[in-house]
Amino acid sequence: MVPRAGHWGCLVLEVTAALIQLIPSGCCGSLITGGHEVTPHSRPYMVSVSFEGRHHCGGFLLHVHWVVSAAHCFNDRDPSTGLLVLGAHALLKPEPTRQVFSIAAVVRHPSYQPTTQANDICLLRLNGSAVLGPAVQVLGLPRRGARPPLAGRRCRVSGWGFVSDFEEPPPGLMEAEVQVLDLNVCNSSWQGQLSPATLCTRSGDHKWRGFCSADSGGPLVCGSRAHGLVSFSGLWCGDPKTPDVYTQVSAFVAWMWDVVWRSSFPGSSGCSVSNVTISAPYWGRDE
Repeated sequence: MVPRAGHWGCLVLEVTAALIQLIPSGCCGSLITGGHEVTPHSRPYMVSVSFEGRHHCGGFLLHVHWVVSAAHCFNDRDPSTGLLVLGAHALLKPEPTRQVFSIAAVVRHPSYQPTTQANDICLLRLNGSAVLGPAVQVLGLPRRGARPPLAGRRCRVSGWGFVSDFEEPPPGLMEAEVQVLDLNVCNSSWQGQLSPATLCTRSGDHKWRGFCSADSGGPLVCGSRAHGLVSFSGLWCGDPKTPDVYTQVSAFVAWMWDVVWRSSFPGSSGCSVSNVTISAPYWGRDE
């Protein structure tokens, strides 16, 4: 199998003799498959990562200075040319709620593996401070090391992915409701190639539903917390034969807060995983 005509820019990784393809969803394809447009600014944590004036990946606001996104979004990209757009709904229309920042730093997880997309997560530092309000809010995390949502749980994934193969942008932020899939079942569809710190979803019915192009880095929200981070899918968006794969956020909560707190103290030695116990902020009960 090869990418469809016109999609020569996709990163395709041969993981089995059957040529199953792991395609980062920030590179090619269509839309939040089988989804709908959300009420404007009802997902105030969503962030658009853009390059050269075009939406490239998604993300979510973790802290007034930090955004969470997928590490693969910055493969072969110069972060200094990127912008972080907060408070948006329709990216091609002027909106008074919008806040735009440049990227002051990109901190990839130290164990990120581009060839397998394992540990596909990064933190992006804003070059200023987000102003929180009705259209811009942080999104809560699960407890550090919390178990992933049980199979069958309904969650939602959002993004500004294209709505056609001609790269037609969506009218606004799109969202789809999906169902968590047992990781062992999902891994069998991916020939056992998934890392343990992943999470999978499917439509839960006979329809094709899920994420697609330019949705990478966006959160999978279960209840009121980010439990997944869009990582990769198959060649055909929403195809149940290749379930959507996310980075499991709870496995990286300690690392994320470590980065945030180290950046708050001048003279701290870098942004790496610490061996000490981190007292991270936590909002309410676990979802």
